[in-house]
Amino acid sequence: MPWTPPVLKTERLYLSGPDDAAQPAFAPDGRDAVAQGLPGLPSNWKIYLREGDEPIGTIGLIGWDRESRLAEVGFILMNIHTRRGYMTEACRAVIDFAFEGMGLEIVEAKSLPNNAASIRVLEKVGMKREGRLQGRLYSKGPLVDLDLFRITREAWSNGRNSR
Repeated sequence: MPWTPPVLKTERLYLSGPDDAAQPAFAPDGRDAVAQGLPGLPSNWKIYLREGDEPIGTIGLIGWDRESRLAEVGFILMNIHTRRGYMTEACRAVIDFAFEGMGLEIVEAKSLPNNAASIRVLEKVGMKREGRLQGRLYSKGPLVDLDLFRITREAWSNGRNSR
């Protein structure tokens, strides 16, 4: 069962979880998510330009290995809102939460090798390309490769201190 992540606010964005009251709420009490024993993954955040607007995209943690303290971030943005830095801003907020609120040690992401926009976002938030996963995704045709990106808590902390 997923848990409701906290609202995340950035300079220009408002990230909100689903409106499902049946989900347990995230209550920061000094312990990270693993120590709190929160079940499942945080649900996707809807990305808004302002509270109350229509969402312009989603972002979320789509895999969580508690033992390794690792999760994968995934995102999608409506085409009319691209090339304005919104996804970089949202991704940075979610990665900050993953390290600070969830106590993760590694955040990963996968991208099609020719998806320049997603790769640009991942690099801007400090992720490094680790390698290529051969034949990893079926997409209405033959299996395609994916590039694996990752950032460690140490690299995130060092990058954060230099911002």
